[in-house]
Amino acid sequence: MIAVLGIVPLLLCESATAQTTPNSPARMEVFSKLPDWSGLWRIKGSAALLDVENGRSFTPGNRDHLPYKPDWEARYQTDLVRAEHQGDASYPNPLVDSHTLYCAAGMPRIIGTPFDYEFVVTPEATWIIVEKETRHIYTDGRGFPPEDELWPTLLGRSIGHWEGQTLVVETISVKSGLWADTTPATLSEQARYTERIRQIDANTLEDQATITDPTALTKPWSFTKHYTRMKPGSWAAEPETCGGPDDRNPIVNGRVTVVLPSVK
Repeated sequence: MIAVLGIVPLLLCESATAQTTPNSPARMEVFSKLPDWSGLWRIKGSAALLDVENGRSFTPGNRDHLPYKPDWEARYQTDLVRAEHQGDASYPNPLVDSHTLYCAAGMPRIIGTPFDYEFVVTPEATWIIVEKETRHIYTDGRGFPPEDELWPTLLGRSIGHWEGQTLVVETISVKSGLWADTTPATLSEQARYTERIRQIDANTLEDQATITDPTALTKPWSFTKHYTRMKPGSWAAEPETCGGPDDRNPIVNGRVTVVLPSVK
């Protein structure tokens, strides 16, 4: 009897493993119904602003139009001026781009970068790979971690589900102070990000994003980005170098500097 009882847990364990094996018929059936977003993708238009598709980078007066509360709008206007002087050695209080500080875009900027995108879709999760950053969007039915296991990070925590061929993503717990794009539009750690990602034709993906933030915004902020599939056989670009001897824009005394390539 003892020997039999000892075998039962082992059989149950083996049965559970068999049901979740990567090549099980049940999993393969789910996999076959998911969209094919393979290959490399690149944002359509400009990555300058999340607000619009063809914004201009590093242009004085360029800005997003978030529905900010008055105090956040006032800070944004001040920071816009400081940001224009981030490489100016004579300016008393420049503001350095958070992408330069962290060598990472973070949320929501990663939705609209000039870098290559890869989408890896599986039944349990979708990974969005953008240069050195990878978003993990879990679609295995889990909820968010409990509050005492959450802390603000560059990409936050993301869970999702499928509505037909549309991936619906919810993200929370994103670090505050991150620039939304090439302008210093920032959000609080209470922001919640909702995305609906779908393929609208053979070579175009669409990401409809809505951000709610009871601390910073008076109402939801929405924008849409599109990505174009690159030609088959394309190679992913070399990741940007931050820090070390190959960094072309090191921060020196709180200011962005430019290191010209040496002449060989």
